Amino acid sequence: MSSLSFKEASEKFDSKEIALLVKSKENTVPYVSKIVGSILFALLVSLPAVNYYAIFPICAFVLLSILLFKYITSKPMFKVLNYNWLFFLVWQTAAIFFMVVFLRVKADSYHLIPAMYIILGYVATLLLIRARVHTYLKEEFESHSKSKSNNVSRRITKIIGVFLIIIIMAIFFYRGNKWWIMNMTGTFDNQSFLVYAVWGIVLLTLLIGFTLLPTLLFSPAKYVRGKLVKKYSEEFRKHYGFTENEWYGEK
Repeated sequence: MSSLSFKEASEKFDSKEIALLVKSKENTVPYVSKIVGSILFALLVSLPAVNYYAIFPICAFVLLSILLFKYITSKPMFKVLNYNWLFFLVWQTAAIFFMVVFLRVKADSYHLIPAMYIILGYVATLLLIRARVHTYLKEEFESHSKSKSNNVSRRITKIIGVFLIIIIMAIFFYRGNKWWIMNMTGTFDNQSFLVYAVWGIVLLTLLIGFTLLPTLLFSPAKYVRGKLVKKYSEEFRKHYGFTENEWYGEK
């Protein structure tokens, strides 16, 4: 994205789209309200971890507070441009810190398992986001690789969709078979141990799927286009004849 010139970037926008963007920044209340509501929900679902180890909800609170402060103090134009990216980050944080509650292991006295999960959770989702952004850039700016990029994009979408289906099916399965699961015996001398092993694999799959689920909220198109407008903000403003106040708005 850094190699794209203003000329290449401006070819992806027209006057109507720019006018709509400028108009959208006149009322940022819905954007801020959704971000604040999402942050409050993220903090709520991370609270049960206090009974496990208080540092995790504290980390979630600090991280979300920083995101909220930066968003609220940004100019109206950037509230619009950054909305989708921040919305994804908030819900990604909610998903990761919510799953920490289910990672308690008695032998893990130093809480390394949830700490590693949080790190790997963010790394995995950000790598996936990066791949989707790279795919979008190829589709939009490299016509010779469009077919290959479309295939990659479809694979990523299908994988996440499969995870979502697994999660929904697992919820219904658990609700319908809770009595059986709760009464299983887990010894090597009976067949229930194999059931435990299979169930463990299913839970691991659900963990991965639930962690990646917020990536469905992320729009590579909005992210890339927003980044391009931010990168060439002054160029776009002057090209379309807006004053600084008309373009950026007041905080």
